[in-house]
Amino acid sequence: MVEKLTEKISDEEKKISRRGLLVGAGKVAAGAAIVTAGMGLVSTAEASKAKFPWPYKKLDIDKVAKIAYENWFKNFCCYAVTSSILIPLREKVGEPYTSFPLMSTKWGHGGAVGWGTLCGSLTGAGIVTGLCAGHDGENILNEVIYWYADTALPMYKPANPKARIKSVNKSDSPLCHISVGKWMKKEGVKFFSPQRKDRCARLSADVAVQTVKFLNAWADGKFKPTHKFPLFGYGITAQENCTECHGSDVPQPLR
Repeated sequence: MVEKLTEKISDEEKKISRRGLLVGAGKVAAGAAIVTAGMGLVSTAEASKAKFPWPYKKLDIDKVAKIAYENWFKNFCCYAVTSSILIPLREKVGEPYTSFPLMSTKWGHGGAVGWGTLCGSLTGAGIVTGLCAGHDGENILNEVIYWYADTALPMYKPANPKARIKSVNKSDSPLCHISVGKWMKKEGVKFFSPQRKDRCARLSADVAVQTVKFLNAWADGKFKPTHKFPLFGYGITAQENCTECHGSDVPQPLR
């Protein structure tokens, strides 16, 4: 069911991209549509009507995890997390989620087109929490990042894994190259190995699930942030593990 739904949505976006502005011309006013190659049709008219943040309805974490795992192999981590939450919301809510171009999130892979910065799964979580929870989304994302850095991942066990893996590791960092690098060393595999790919797909499922757990709690009025933003502790944008990379040469902000 999940595979058919994601394939249907992907096919629809491709068809819209090929047809261009001619599709739905009677529904979308001139100048109220944006077409980007490979991204599909976005109705800015629909988006402009939506009250921000967008409506959120509680989601099933098992369904979200399965979509995230499978979609990693289509367009990687950022897309996997974003789509695993927005696809079910398309079913439950409809617009404006239906008009959101999922392919616009692909760039987040590998810490932003391979730069190894913020893990793309966390970028996806940020996109979703921003859309669904507005300002509260920052507190939710902050909790997701702390959880990510302090948890031995991956935890998700797919019914039909693409590869077998042995290791889990705690990254102590939200950065892609640190998180995946530590795991690769522990597992003894290279970056383009089937094992590393499967690890990142499973981790994407983990992040999507944790994000939805927080969002579901928020929807029930039960979400309570437990961590402060790192900025408050250092006087500059920072992480919790400066010395791991910087050693004793940690940049000191002016006070």
